[in-house]
Amino acid sequence: MRHFLALPLLAVSMSLAAPASAQDEAPESEMIEKLNDPAFQDGMVAMMSGFMTAMMDLPIGQFASAMEKAVPEGMDDRDTFSLIDPDATLGDLAAGDNPNFNADMEDKMRTGTAMMGIMASEFGALLPQLKAMGERMKRRMEERE
Repeated sequence: MRHFLALPLLAVSMSLAAPASAQDEAPESEMIEKLNDPAFQDGMVAMMSGFMTAMMDLPIGQFASAMEKAVPEGMDDRDTFSLIDPDATLGDLAAGDNPNFNADMEDKMRTGTAMMGIMASEFGALLPQLKAMGERMKRRMEERE
C-alpha cells in the first residue's frame, strides 16, 4: 500500500517544484511555507484521498479472471487469480482484513504531506550551498574554455 501513496505524493511535489524552478527569483521560502501550512496539507490530503478513493473503487476481479485464463495451465501463478472474487475492487484487495484501511490510508497521507514540508525545509536550508556550488562549477567550466 505504501507504493500507492508514493505516486500521488510525488506528483504533487513535482507539480509544486516545477513552477518554482521555472522562475528567475525562485520563491523557495514561499513553497516551503506552503508545504508546511496545515491548511495546505489538509487540501492535499483531501485531493489525494479523493484520488485514492476513486482508485480503490476500480473493479479488479474481472481483470484477475481474464489473467487466470491467459496464464498457461501448470504455472504457479494461475491459482492465485482464481482466489480473487470476480466482483472485487482494488480496495477490497488492498484492505485485506483491515477494517480501518481507509482511516489508516488517510493517516499515512497526512504523515506523507508533513514529511514533504519537513523535507522542503531541510532542502531549503541547503539551497544557498547548492547555488554556490553551481556557481563554482560554472566558473571552473568557463576557465576550461
